[in-house]
Amino acid sequence: MKKYILGGLLLLTLNAFSQEKSYVDYYNYINKAEEEFVMKMDSSCFAYYDRAFVSNKPFLKDPYIAAQIALYLNDTLRFNHYLKIAFRNGMPLKAVTASRFIKERYHPNLYKRINQLYKQNFVEPTIDKSLQKTICEICYESDSLKLKDGGDSPKFHASENEARIYIRDYFVKKGIFPNEHLLGITTSEGLKDFYKKTNRKDLYAGQTSPDYAEETELRLKCPMNIILHSQCFFQENKDFLFEAVKAGYLHPKDYGILEETSYLWFKKSTTNPAEKCKLPEKKVSYNIFGFDPTRTDQLYDVTAEGVKQADANRSKIYMQKFTVDKRKKELEEKYGFAFFFDFADRP
Repeated sequence: MKKYILGGLLLLTLNAFSQEKSYVDYYNYINKAEEEFVMKMDSSCFAYYDRAFVSNKPFLKDPYIAAQIALYLNDTLRFNHYLKIAFRNGMPLKAVTASRFIKERYHPNLYKRINQLYKQNFVEPTIDKSLQKTICEICYESDSLKLKDGGDSPKFHASENEARIYIRDYFVKKGIFPNEHLLGITTSEGLKDFYKKTNRKDLYAGQTSPDYAEETELRLKCPMNIILHSQCFFQENKDFLFEAVKAGYLHPKDYGILEETSYLWFKKSTTNPAEKCKLPEKKVSYNIFGFDPTRTDQLYDVTAEGVKQADANRSKIYMQKFTVDKRKKELEEKYGFAFFFDFADRP
């Protein structure tokens, strides 16, 4: 573990980043705001958004969604207000056009207004650059070994096992997950800077669409990827991860994704000697991942009873109702809203 030992400076950083308030009320306000909008399609949602943003530092997607709703309702003042909140919390300008709804209205007047709001309000996120570099190095090594030696190679497994021990011991066991509120979101410029300073190259150069930008996903991807590759990490650290949810370091939907994948992606025979857990005894469904005919086991159930159970499970982790997410997906497809910023875009 010499490679990833956390120094005293970084320990001080973790203490400085400790969230002062629980995020339970924040999640409830955001969930209620979304529900109000998709059911009524009017401005009643904004009272809940305002209460959420006053109480806690927002996840970037939330003021951005609120801004899209304001634009849909032709409320210029509120559109400006919520976009200011997003920019003041580090929203990159490139991320704004992630929404087809905004993109189709971007030129020329809206383009000028958004640029002006950005210039007047953008605040660089307060993050620990050395900690961010460490996380980037962990993920770069993982991707490099996977591409070079394969996802079942001993070197790849050893690298990921070491990375997960680091994430577990220095973050998760403290009720912290190294994600957006600690290290900001993944950006194209940030990755370019990392490659330049460390004399590395983009392992996936030329493999992505020229229209794609890291900023449009509004998340820090690599730590979540490292954990998703493990079929045991969630089971072994479930309680700690839920503390991270309540502290605002792990979004409820990410927690739900980790729990579902710990069951759906479980392999009875694995080439990773460190993965010694058993298949979870209990299936917990949040109806995140859709029906897959290639799988024997399914968690996605849209019968009346299945939706009822999924919503009950979601409520326990402060996650949005499945019925509301389903309606959000319908509005996303119909109007072009950007409502989902997840590893799985299905409700």
